[in-house]
Parts: sequence; structure tokens; C-alpha cells
Amino acid sequence: MVETDRDSESKAEAVETLREQLVIEGQLVGLYDEYERGSGNKAMKRVMQMFRLDSQRHINIIQAAIEIINGEEVYIEDRGPLKKSFKKHLELEAEALKKANSVLRNLWVDENQGLKNLLQMWRDDEKRHHAALKTIIAKPYFRMASNDFVSMFRDEKFLEERHRTAKRFKEKHKSL
Repeated sequence: MVETDRDSESKAEAVETLREQLVIEGQLVGLYDEYERGSGNKAMKRVMQMFRLDSQRHINIIQAAIEIINGEEVYIEDRGPLKKSFKKHLELEAEALKKANSVLRNLWVDENQGLKNLLQMWRDDEKRHHAALKTIIAKPYFRMASNDFVSMFRDEKFLEERHRTAKRFKEKHKSL
């Protein structure tokens, strides 16, 4: 696929927006860190730490996205270690979901709305982690045009090889 000026502008716009969000996430990390250090309540320190770590996770997601937009290639073999751990992850996550659902049925927890909400966040995160991991290891990380009908009917391995071949061809002919 040939990159046009419109593509370059679109990529630059996406990177600029993501970099602006990096600044915001950094400010949030600082804010939660300040609240965490200033609190004398152990439980609230943990809650603030949870939000700080969430913003730090967002920073990693955004930085990875910027790297991919800027040309970092992510192929099937790059996702291999995640794929290998996927089965064990699912087993551990299934156990965590059982425990979360069990504790959420506890009468005392059910009658404490703040605690119940906190535990529901944990359970819902576990569910999202499963979906996110599944997507991260299964989806291709290169651009496909919406009118590329071959991509609808072929597997990822074929598409990656086609992408690599096109990239080598462009690099070879760029120097001519």
C-alpha cells in the first residue's frame, strides 16, 4: 500500500492527539501519587494507587500505539510469548472470576455499597483483561485498506507475508 500525503497527515494527527493524552495521563499519575502520599487511610491509599497504576497503564498503551503508528512492526512471532501464556492466564482468570463472584454474593459485602463497587471493578477488569488479551494476540498490526477484499478471506499469516513482501518491494525500489 502506497502512503499518500493524506495518510501521513492522518498519522501525524493521531500521534499528536496521543502525545497530548500522554501529558494528561502524566498529570493524573502525579495527582494520584500526591493524594496517595497525603492520605493517612490505608484503604484510600490503595484506591489512589489503583487509579495511578491505571493511568500508568494508559501511558504504556498510548506509547505502544505511537510506536506502531511510527512504523514499529508487530508480527505473529512477536506476540508468541503472550500466546503461550494465554492458556494459563485463562485458568487463573477463571479462578479469579469465581472468587470475585463468590465474594460479591456475600451478604456483608452486598450491604456495603462502596466495597461492593470496588470488588465489581476488580471482577469487571478481569473480564476485560480476557477480551483484551484475546484481541492483542489475534489481530494483525498492519494497515489494510477497506477495499482490500483479499484480506477478508485469507488468514493472518498470508496477510503478514503479503505485507512483508510489499514492504521489501518498496524498500528495494525506493533506492532505484
